[in-house]
Amino acid sequence: MKPTTLARAIYRDLQDKKTVPRSDEEHLSAAINWLYRTQDVTGCGGSAAYYSLLTGWAGPYPETTGYIIPTFYDYAEYADSEEAHERAGRMASWLLNMQLDNGAFPSGINPGPKADPSVFNTGQILFGLVRAYQETGDEEYRTAIEDAGRWLVKVQHKSGYWDRYDYRGEIHSYCSRVAWALLEAERQTGIDEFREAAVSNLDWVVSRQTGNYWFENAGFSEGETPFLHTLAYTIRGLLEGGLILDNDTYIQSAKATADTLLDLGDPADPLDGTFDESWTGADFSCLTGNAQTALIWLRLYEKFGNQRYVDAVAEEIRFLKTQHMLSGPPEVCGGVQGSNPVWGPYLRFRYPNWSVKFFLDCLLHPCRNTV
Repeated sequence: MKPTTLARAIYRDLQDKKTVPRSDEEHLSAAINWLYRTQDVTGCGGSAAYYSLLTGWAGPYPETTGYIIPTFYDYAEYADSEEAHERAGRMASWLLNMQLDNGAFPSGINPGPKADPSVFNTGQILFGLVRAYQETGDEEYRTAIEDAGRWLVKVQHKSGYWDRYDYRGEIHSYCSRVAWALLEAERQTGIDEFREAAVSNLDWVVSRQTGNYWFENAGFSEGETPFLHTLAYTIRGLLEGGLILDNDTYIQSAKATADTLLDLGDPADPLDGTFDESWTGADFSCLTGNAQTALIWLRLYEKFGNQRYVDAVAEEIRFLKTQHMLSGPPEVCGGVQGSNPVWGPYLRFRYPNWSVKFFLDCLLHPCRNTV
């Protein structure tokens, strides 16, 4: 860690200094090059979880490497980039080597051979394996998809949630993203039990929605106020599952919560970083969640064509551009910090790879040209 980098980041937020938003192309270029850097520093093919202003680069993170793969392939198609395509392939090959004998993928950053299996990580890695299989037709990926999906089915509770092998050993509504991943796996493999498990989980997630459209168990632990990040995880998994299954119950459940966030928004201010059961927010921004929510609104615009979604997305992207580093040391140039201010409670003093991934996804979305 360079002390001047830490001091500059703190000073920037103390003075409320922001990046002057530039063209999508300039932000795309800086973001993709920063993600390339997260891969280069590990030397293994995986993407470093984050850059910390206190401790430097973290090790490779299988979970987020998994869902960065589709972003790299999307960028490769958008920019006709052989480099992005090749890097996505290296990420996918590295993940194949990380798969455990039981089909699961390990928990944690830079996991060793004795790492515990993880439900959520396995689900997120499925997104990358599915896309790699679509791009290459390599049967190794199909086998890995089948093994991972079967493990997720095997360890699922009969009530639809996962209460074993997930973060902190607790149940989470945001595992709707695991259900979504299983549906993507079913579309590639035709294995019916993947769809059945996904439906069982999404039914349970809907049951966790309260009368004012908040979700119980959307935080990392019982009783913990969820970050916008995990609320958005919950909504997105439910929405995408509903769209794949053409299930209006899931779509309307996700839409109700997304619309609540839309009503809470203020053009002068970004969404808050957490929301409790009464939709009371907190005085900081969870930047990953801002990008994820913008993506949800883009997906809803595709489905329903409501101009309010487009207007809200424009404000969130404008805000995210002001937080996107376009200058400074290479460790942070192109990165997006976890919280605004940088000392906020979500990934304090860190620049996670997933915040940049979701920001890139916003800029690459097919409906971006309507915003």
